[in-house]
Amino acid sequence: MTLSEYLNEWIEIYVEPFRRPNTIDCYRRSITYLPSELASKPLEQIDGLSLQKAINRQAAEHPRTAQLTYATLHAALARAVRLRMLPYSPMDGCDKPQHTPKQTAILTVKQMQNYLQAARDSDVWPLLLLIATLGLRRGEALGLRWVDIDGETLHVKYQRIDGQLAPLKSRASNRRLKLPPALTMELMLWPRSGDYIVDTWPKHLYNMHVNVLQAAGLPHVTLHGLRHSMATASVADGTPIKVLQAILGHSTYKLTADLYADHLTDAAYTANSIAHVCKMVL
Repeated sequence: MTLSEYLNEWIEIYVEPFRRPNTIDCYRRSITYLPSELASKPLEQIDGLSLQKAINRQAAEHPRTAQLTYATLHAALARAVRLRMLPYSPMDGCDKPQHTPKQTAILTVKQMQNYLQAARDSDVWPLLLLIATLGLRRGEALGLRWVDIDGETLHVKYQRIDGQLAPLKSRASNRRLKLPPALTMELMLWPRSGDYIVDTWPKHLYNMHVNVLQAAGLPHVTLHGLRHSMATASVADGTPIKVLQAILGHSTYKLTADLYADHLTDAAYTANSIAHVCKMVL
């Protein structure tokens, strides 16, 4: 059995039944990145030196991809050891490639105000509004249905992938968010034409987002950059990290703190709510 054959069987048996579709896709892509001479080599002949060389070559051009390759091989070959297919994992002697992600571009509070003013004319206005004020992920916004609104409470239950509802990123992502009156009013004024608050596709949502940025004369930020903009403004204004963790649906306090620690000030603040975020940008 070659390394490639083993990896495909590992994904089929140990990954596909338990992981989300996008995670499965990541693992499958990582297999295609392996050099053909390594992928076609018998599993028992794979050595750590060859793996490290392949990862290093990949990291020189695509460090984030190399990290994915490292993670895939590390998990798959550790399983091969437990299955008694290998006496030890050749990945034990390999080092994880380093990658420093680019800092996400964000909008200031004033720019967010201009953005939302321009976004009101968009046919995806509610989704852009919710991403900018609640920090929803793109898939979470696309998956919102009218039944997910209960009075002044929004229940984030699903994400939408390829037009279909799918489980959220983590258990912590399933959350109830208290809507301030201004935000509730904006949603209630939006005409209902189906089950979804806005029934659209990621590409159209992104195109409308870009159009809004251009109309408002703003620098380019991604949709995820709106989420970061909301979170950064909240932390800078004093929202405790624990509160922000719950709003964003992060699985751990550390994840939220690592992302936004640079925006903390020395002063002590009381808890701010989503209402304050909306007050800043609406």
